[in-house]
Amino acid sequence: MKCEIKFQEISPSIPIDDLNVYRVIFLDKGFYVRIDIDGKPQYLSLINGNLTVYSREMYEIVKEIDFDSCEPNKLIEGVLDEIVYILGNKRTKLFERFDELFDNITEGRLKDLREIKDLRKEIQALYLDSSSLYYVSKKLSRYISKDIQDEIEFAYERAEILITRSSDLYNIYLTEVQNELNVIIKKLTSISFIFLPVTAIASIYAVTYSSLPSNFSTVYAIYFLSPLVILGILLTVYLRKIGWL
Repeated sequence: MKCEIKFQEISPSIPIDDLNVYRVIFLDKGFYVRIDIDGKPQYLSLINGNLTVYSREMYEIVKEIDFDSCEPNKLIEGVLDEIVYILGNKRTKLFERFDELFDNITEGRLKDLREIKDLRKEIQALYLDSSSLYYVSKKLSRYISKDIQDEIEFAYERAEILITRSSDLYNIYLTEVQNELNVIIKKLTSISFIFLPVTAIASIYAVTYSSLPSNFSTVYAIYFLSPLVILGILLTVYLRKIGWL
């Protein structure tokens, strides 16, 4: 059912400062409400059974709502239910982006924190919108049904889960970076592990031999190089066997 929704620019008569603090201001014949969407405050009022919206963005949303009836309670329920739907769509997309980003991190395709920071900001905005709506629903509990309150509470809890999970992305990313560094250090250590014994033995040989081989075509060159080559091969095979190379 389409109901008459009024649009009006914000005027000095609207208690904006109080709304920014209390979110809901009650009057004798109705109330003013502040609802956040994408972190932007949207103001509306329900006075004498008339729903008035004070921002163009909110009006474009509200005017398309198919209300159950034009009674005051149903008007505010319809608005809150539509906001829950909008937040739910955003939350679903953010969950999908979270899962994709998680896969990119664990597979080593993410090389900086920019995407994590951007996603984190959007999730924080969603969480703030959801928590604000949850607070408004508590203050308007006598005007809205238990089902609408439960839907808003569920939206808030899911947003809370999402922001908690998003904070883990930093730890996962740093863990993956540390793992990559560990692999590099492990390979460098493996190279040192191979060449240090070979170098040590070559140094001993250099002291022991009264005359080092002048070229590799003599039998002395074979005596000199064979232990070094064999040791290098054995150490390389051992490191590959334990997975360091």
